[in-house]
Amino acid sequence: MRALLLATLVNAFGNGAYVTTSVLFLTTVAGLDPAEIAAGLSAGAAAGVLSMTPLGYVADRYGPKRLSILSLIVLAGAYTGLLAVHTAVQFALLSCLIAVATALVKGANGALAAEGRLTMRAKMRTVTNAGMGLGTLGGSVPLLLHTDLAYVVIVLVNAASFLVAAALLTRVPAVPPQATPAGGPRLVALRDRPFLAFAALDGLITSTYNALFAIGLPLWLAAGAHAPLWLISATLVINTAGCVLLQVRMARGVDGLPAADRAALRGVALVAASCGILAAAAGRPSWAAGTLIMVAAVVHVLGELWLSTGSWGILFELAPPWAQGQYQGTYFAGRGLGDMVAPPLVTACVLGLHAGGWLVLAAFFVVGGLLYRPVTRAGERAGRAPAHAGTASS
Repeated sequence: MRALLLATLVNAFGNGAYVTTSVLFLTTVAGLDPAEIAAGLSAGAAAGVLSMTPLGYVADRYGPKRLSILSLIVLAGAYTGLLAVHTAVQFALLSCLIAVATALVKGANGALAAEGRLTMRAKMRTVTNAGMGLGTLGGSVPLLLHTDLAYVVIVLVNAASFLVAAALLTRVPAVPPQATPAGGPRLVALRDRPFLAFAALDGLITSTYNALFAIGLPLWLAAGAHAPLWLISATLVINTAGCVLLQVRMARGVDGLPAADRAALRGVALVAASCGILAAAAGRPSWAAGTLIMVAAVVHVLGELWLSTGSWGILFELAPPWAQGQYQGTYFAGRGLGDMVAPPLVTACVLGLHAGGWLVLAAFFVVGGLLYRPVTRAGERAGRAPAHAGTASS
């Protein structure tokens, strides 16, 4: 599966470079205003959430490898098409196409990675973080140049990364198409209530812990917390380094649904603890607040690694072997819903409640973490996840 990891790395590099410059490209080159950009991105997000499960089913039915390659080629064309965008409608339509193709890639690549289970998923997350980090550095060059040509080059680099990734995927062993059992529903994931509950719960928790240091901390510091703004970059460096260096190691030994539940609960507890540490930083002298924020960042990334490992383990155990694609798609749809809720939730807490908001978020994570086991037990009772079924970790 080295080809899949390399394709993921290349693709993440292109995405990282594009995300770094996308807003400036869309405003200076495409001529869109912020409201038009937000509306287009929202339309794309909705299209992605609605299409993830059906497209995951398509990946199962016709084979994830060929559909992933096809989607990557479509994405290359769609991002190149951004160079011709000059109206809000054009941008919204391309955003929807990009979101739908991305949904298919996520479901298909999840099915391709299912054979390697947690270890493969951990490696993919590691190379994704590494690629995004390198891409962010590459995207900083156009920010310094601040010319239309520089932003256009980054768009083309991102489009080319999809073509390179598609070429690399041709070397990945094919996963045969999976047939739906006779007499059963096609979109079985949408009828699997315990799994839907897990996807919604995990999507909300995951999106919220992602927003803590990406949205919550910058807003809190900008609103007058007694700590320097450079801590924003420092905490993001800690998070990226932790994900790159420790993700694979943290996935070892998590075999079976009970172990995955324990890993998820351990992770949520650490994320909650990081919120408590941030609350304790309020009102401290600058040096003390900065120290506590750095400690919180370390605790947070360790919790993130445990929680992501537990989430993947639960996902692989609850999904039938013949429906990995659509279950992966449904899982990412839950993440999409979480992405809609988490930013306003975190913003309201840290700006509206200040230090007390971090404690509210800590309580939120504790309550959410305690729900993982009841949800997976419901899956066990439904006969989809034997309690002692092991997951391969090699």
